[in-house]
Amino acid sequence: MTRRLILPAVLLLGLTACSSSTSDDESTPAASASQSPEQVTCEGFYEGTGTPLAERTESARTALSGGEVVDDTTYTEVNALEQRLTELGRNAPADLTALLEDLKTPFTEAVAAVNEARAQADPETGEVTFPDLTQIDVAGSEAAQGEIDSACSAAGYEA
Repeated sequence: MTRRLILPAVLLLGLTACSSSTSDDESTPAASASQSPEQVTCEGFYEGTGTPLAERTESARTALSGGEVVDDTTYTEVNALEQRLTELGRNAPADLTALLEDLKTPFTEAVAAVNEARAQADPETGEVTFPDLTQIDVAGSEAAQGEIDSACSAAGYEA
């Protein structure tokens, strides 16, 4: 009788040990019971995985306005950043979503310009003329980042 009870118990323990205790979605910070939605969004912007989005945003704006984004290799960061900011904005409270949209505007414009240039590739060679992205205004994005700083501070987020 005890052998019949031991086997299911061992199997149950084995299955429990194999289950994952981590979230499948690591791109969005998990909210703890003590964090507001604003704080969770701020954490995703200022901390996140790897180089924080706040730092990447500043670097990308500098690269755009400084004429450093001149080919697909240098454009990759702008494209990835635009996608990450879009993802962060999906779960953000409305006020921060609006600020994130303003923040990513120059990156969205850069993505649109590159996509348009790719659509106009030379039909014979497939060669793409990379657009001049230095004309994209980044001032609104800079202002939005300052407002995000203020909103996160007001929400009680501490870096």
